[in-house]
Amino acid sequence: EWDRFAKAEGTRFPPCQYSPGLAVWDESGRSGVALVGDSIHAFSPDIGQGVNAGLMDVVCLDRALSGLDDVESGNDNDTTANDKTKKQTTSTTLEANLQRYQKQHAPEIAALIRLARFGAPYQYKQPHRADRALRLVWTANVAMRLLLNKVTFGVIQPPCIILSQNEDLTFRQVMRRADRTTALLKTIVLAGLTLWARRRFGLALFRALP
Repeated sequence: EWDRFAKAEGTRFPPCQYSPGLAVWDESGRSGVALVGDSIHAFSPDIGQGVNAGLMDVVCLDRALSGLDDVESGNDNDTTANDKTKKQTTSTTLEANLQRYQKQHAPEIAALIRLARFGAPYQYKQPHRADRALRLVWTANVAMRLLLNKVTFGVIQPPCIILSQNEDLTFRQVMRRADRTTALLKTIVLAGLTLWARRRFGLALFRALP
C-alpha cells in the first residue's frame, strides 16, 4: 500500500470553499452560534495561512463579543463608558455583537479565499495537463509582477502571495493592492492594442459620433 501511494501521480486539490454566513442567533438575541476556522474557510495549504486565519477568526470574535466597534483592528470608539457598563451592555446585546462579527469579518474571509485561489495554486505540480499549462501562466504572471515591482521601485505591487507575508496588511488590503496592479496592467494592454489597431487598420475607435 505504501509503495502504491508513493508511485501515485496525485490529483487535484478540492476547490477553496467558504461560508458567507459566520454567525446565527435566535429571535431573543440572547443565544447564538459563531463559526471560526475551517468551518468558514477551507482551502489547500498553498499559501500557509490556515492556522493564522483560524486564530484571527477567534481574535475577531472575541473583539466582537467584547463590544469593540472595529473587530478587525481592535479599535473602540466608545471611550466614555466604563468597563462595568460595557460588560453589562455586551451581555444583553449578543445579537448585535454577532452581527458586527458577521458584517466586518465576512469580507476578510472572502478576500482570504481569493488569495488562496490565486496566490500560489500550482506549487505542488499537479499532474493534469490543464494544471501544467496554468502553472506556466501563473509562473509567468508572478515573474512579471516581481520584475515590474523592481523596475518601478515599488510603484507596481508585487504578487499577492508576496504581499500576504506582510503582517501589517489584512487579506483585504493584500487583494486590493493586487487588484490595482491587475487593473493597471489591463489598462496598459488595452491601450497598447488600441494604438496597434489604429496604426495597423486605421481604426478610429474613439472617433466622435456625428
